[in-house]
Amino acid sequence: MDKITLSTKKELEIYMNPVRQKLLRLLGRSKTPMTPKQLSERLEISPSSVQHHIKKLSSLGVVELDHTEMINGITARYYKPTYINVQIGLDHPDENNMQKEVLVQEQIASTYEGFLAQKKKYLERQHDSAESESSWNLGDILTGVIHLSEGEGKELLTMITDYLDRHAIPSAEKSPWEYAFILYNAEEKPHE
Repeated sequence: MDKITLSTKKELEIYMNPVRQKLLRLLGRSKTPMTPKQLSERLEISPSSVQHHIKKLSSLGVVELDHTEMINGITARYYKPTYINVQIGLDHPDENNMQKEVLVQEQIASTYEGFLAQKKKYLERQHDSAESESSWNLGDILTGVIHLSEGEGKELLTMITDYLDRHAIPSAEKSPWEYAFILYNAEEKPHE
């Protein structure tokens, strides 16, 4: 999958806008492209606001027009996310580092909140029916420590990103799975 790096303050401000992050999340979880009207109903904002946010996100290359359709004499534009990896440069500290860290924290919190909401729905379904646990896979949160050489760490990251890249495009037969991976070398270096 292609990668873009957002490095300027303007690019980061466009990308980090909370409404735009919600819009990107909605598009990413959708199996089909969506119109500004559909997005506005889900986000509870006006279609013109959605169009404004789509224009800003399109300027970064993270949203694109999929197709248009004539509906009752009106051209409906259907948008989708561009399936690219967005890098915000946390590994290169600069004057925007605080905003970048806030964005990452918000994305992790949003993923966790989504997991909790699904867990609640799952428990309600289990309580209200005799549905077996295996018929609806909730997902999981895994934490811990593994011990890897530098080469094994790079190999693991490559395996994860390759797998994610292969499954980034939605299809009618598959469900969206949201994720937030944090994997880093936690070794404490001796003070010199």
